[in-house]
Amino acid sequence: MNGKKPSRFLRLLAGLAFAAPLLADGFIIIPRPPRPPRPGPVTPFLLEVTRHDVRVTIDGQLATTAVDQEFYNPGPSRLEGYYLFPLPASAVIKNFSMWIDGRETRAELLDAARARGIYEDIVRRLRDPALLEYDGRGVFRMRVYPIEPRGRKRIRISYHEVLEKDNGTIAYRYPLATEKFSSRPIPEVSVVADIHSPAPLAAVHCPTHPVEFSRPAPGRATVRYSARDALPDRDFRLFFTPTRERMGFSLLTHRPAGQEGTFLLSIAPSFGRAGGETAARDITFVVDTSGSMAGRAIEQARAAIVISLGRLGRDDRFNVVRFATEAEPLFPKLLPANAANRARAREFVSSWEAAGGTNCEDALKTALDEADPSDRPRVIVLVTDGRPTIGETGDEALLALVGRPQSARVRLFPVAIGSEINTHLLDGFAERTRTFRTYIAEGEDIEAGISRFYEKISSPVLSDIRLDVSGGAGVSQAHPQRMPDLYRGTALTVVGRYRGAGRATFTLRGRVNGRSEEFAFQADLPRQSPNHDFLPSLWAARRVGYLLDQIRLHGEDRELVDEVIRLARRFGIVTPYTSYLIVEDEKIRRGRGELAESDMTVGALPGAPALEREHSEQFAAMKDKSGIGSVRASVELQKLIQAAGVADTRSDPNNRLVRSAAGTTFYLNNGTWVDGRIQAKGSLPVTRIAFASARYFSLLDRHPELAPVLALGRSLRFVLGGSVVDVYDPGAETG
Repeated sequence: MNGKKPSRFLRLLAGLAFAAPLLADGFIIIPRPPRPPRPGPVTPFLLEVTRHDVRVTIDGQLATTAVDQEFYNPGPSRLEGYYLFPLPASAVIKNFSMWIDGRETRAELLDAARARGIYEDIVRRLRDPALLEYDGRGVFRMRVYPIEPRGRKRIRISYHEVLEKDNGTIAYRYPLATEKFSSRPIPEVSVVADIHSPAPLAAVHCPTHPVEFSRPAPGRATVRYSARDALPDRDFRLFFTPTRERMGFSLLTHRPAGQEGTFLLSIAPSFGRAGGETAARDITFVVDTSGSMAGRAIEQARAAIVISLGRLGRDDRFNVVRFATEAEPLFPKLLPANAANRARAREFVSSWEAAGGTNCEDALKTALDEADPSDRPRVIVLVTDGRPTIGETGDEALLALVGRPQSARVRLFPVAIGSEINTHLLDGFAERTRTFRTYIAEGEDIEAGISRFYEKISSPVLSDIRLDVSGGAGVSQAHPQRMPDLYRGTALTVVGRYRGAGRATFTLRGRVNGRSEEFAFQADLPRQSPNHDFLPSLWAARRVGYLLDQIRLHGEDRELVDEVIRLARRFGIVTPYTSYLIVEDEKIRRGRGELAESDMTVGALPGAPALEREHSEQFAAMKDKSGIGSVRASVELQKLIQAAGVADTRSDPNNRLVRSAAGTTFYLNNGTWVDGRIQAKGSLPVTRIAFASARYFSLLDRHPELAPVLALGRSLRFVLGGSVVDVYDPGAETG
């Protein structure tokens, strides 16, 4: 830099420090690029990231994060740049080290106060409001030279931070959001977190990314995320709950000022991990051997049942029922799962041939009538590839079989093969008996599909669950509405809303090995909580999934449809079914003159007219009882109903036309980001403010919580108090 301080570029660097969390956590900016051979302006640019690996070790509440990045200079010139690494939000950094090409290097810490005074100038110059979102964060900066032409530069950093613990939960956050600034996908991205806890881990939850978990010991867990050619658009968040109690509880909350709150309660048993206190079961495998199962289907079904028989517990009782034109049980009643009985079962299964019709009624009665008054969990696994054709074939009559008082504690798990099945009937079985449905597509490995399903339910630890909440918080609309049983290695997550505030007691009741047990957890539901802003979308996804499933199984109800439209628009739950309903609603309201073009949401998205027919067809297929569309709808809606993370809230998580900011969903309408709440507010006065004007920055000074909203773009409309703020780009209007 010739010994001079290029103040303009240093100011640019400091200003860009606000954007650092979007830039693969650390990034290299080239502030003074070589002048191109042709006349023209020279502008700073970001160096390409080719690899980004993160390794996290968490001991108790101390986290050590090691970042390994590789950058590529695609040009013909040697470059000089600055590497910037943002501080994670709310982190207390205890130590920071940086290595460039294997040499430890000192970095300069730019605190938030130094950056605060210049970011307005940077926003004006770059005409890029994305910087605004990161006001208040510090950044580490290091000069990097030389960066050879068409060469690679490897940078490794590590830092320690103390993690916060709240309501029993320890939270870790890594700034991984890159989408706004990356010009191309990153070829390799990975995050691996190893958790070491002195107390057993009751629950480990990553709501932001699809991850793989392994639990080698009670106090150990490894979480892995990996992607190729990725543009991560959200930070990586991890929550875990250490506890020495038999039942682990953790609570996350989010509540903007003046609004209802959202909570996520995670419940995980610490008992039953090594087989102790795992409930002995009564389980019956009911398998369709009708003619439609001929060939590979019957072969794989036989193999899968044999594998499942081998996983029975020594204290379990079982039976096997094959059904076609009539039902044939192996035993006259449930028998112990000893070696002799399992050998007889394997011989019985190996003799199956596919022939005849489908008598579902006879099969279910055979399985249901063998129950006795014991307190053991009662499980029926129904494997079928067709619709009932013999005996009773009506949905309501068959569903009534599992609705009888003597069947109240039965858990019937439908496992469906192919698409020529009655999804409404099978899903009705799951709904009424508090289970889940499993669909194995045409061509999919049936043996593997059944084995994966059975692994989930192989070790029950708590059954007949009921959750009660007491206190003045006013909890409502919690999902799931009917609590499923808990199995070893799983957690129950309950997402709901609350109106009041204060101390709440969550009481969980259920049965462990035939005896009733009760577990209680107390926590504060706050009046205001800005953290965990992903929770409202997660709650809305579960509720919308539940409402759509009710519409699918029981017919349309105007109140349910209206609630789906309202929630889907506000929280950005974009599926073919919600998109269809919103587009139809906006067409009607535009026709009545109740809706301005500028306030449209899904109906204004590019491509919406072309997608309208497709979404209409999918919505119609959702209500069909069989066929590929019906199966797809069942699978997609169950995913919403069981949504565990942000990626589960939309059928297209890569949709760049819908974004969330400060707990609000925005839709891109003709170049303007539109607040999804505007339509529900009715006619409000409009305040127009020019982008990057004095009034614009004054608004941010008065309302710092608007930083992530203003960061969306130069043109947007959003609700603030009793008015709509219309931010417009004067350059675009005059141009």
